[in-house]
Amino acid sequence: MATYALLGATGATGSSILRHLLRTSPNSLRIQILVRSKAKLLRAFPDLETTRNPQVHVIQGTSTDSEALCECLRNASIAFMCVAQNGSPIGTTLCQDTGRAIISALQRQQQVEGANYQPCTIVQLRSASLNPALAAQVPAFVHRIVSFCLFANYADIKQACQYYSEAQKQGTLQCILVDPPTLHDADGTQITGYRLISTESQAIALSYADLGAAMCEIAHRQDEFHGRAVGVTATGRVRQTWGVLLRHLLEGGSSHLMEKMVKGKVVVGVIGAFLVVIGVSVVIILGPAR
Repeated sequence: MATYALLGATGATGSSILRHLLRTSPNSLRIQILVRSKAKLLRAFPDLETTRNPQVHVIQGTSTDSEALCECLRNASIAFMCVAQNGSPIGTTLCQDTGRAIISALQRQQQVEGANYQPCTIVQLRSASLNPALAAQVPAFVHRIVSFCLFANYADIKQACQYYSEAQKQGTLQCILVDPPTLHDADGTQITGYRLISTESQAIALSYADLGAAMCEIAHRQDEFHGRAVGVTATGRVRQTWGVLLRHLLEGGSSHLMEKMVKGKVVVGVIGAFLVVIGVSVVIILGPAR
């Protein structure tokens, strides 16, 4: 029986993965879910405790709780890493802290199992903005603005990915990076179509439902993607919710701008660029190009 671990099942990405697994998985799958609040998870998935196909085991704890992580990752061939936070607060270390804790838990398993140890594959949500081939498709000025506003979040993810890369070289795990474009329709459940890509053209928007299905496909085809970054693009209509993204950009941009002002590193150009963020974002919301 295959075992999948899912970290962060109450967020938009994690819940879309879980929903897809519950709909499409064979009887021979076991899903081990780590969440901070089991009650919140059961409010979103009220039938979860009575589900028998696939088997579901819920562990309540934080993503850095070593005992909870060991239980969640035990015998898992796949671990969906969907732990994240909204916005981009300066100094955030959630992804890298979780990454270190995951690696530590897997190293403990590796030591116990010895030659019988089979590395778990981490399916890590990243961003097309951190994929050079996909980021190059976006106008350079837009890419710089987004990178400025989400600087702290991107720095956290990049550090976590570096940890995974080092652990992969040591045989502790395998890692696959998933790089979607802007994500929309967090409450939607309908899959409208997606395609896995490497350097091909990527649509500007993707629904969370399609992202969840795509990450499940990547897990199923893990042997093809070990050590690689995989892009996802929409092939169907996406209900775009730019207002949510605007709020995250403004919050992250404000935090980053304030940090630079405090450190005395801000220049007129930076302030001007941030003001443009507001204008461009409003234009996008009022009249999205696609």
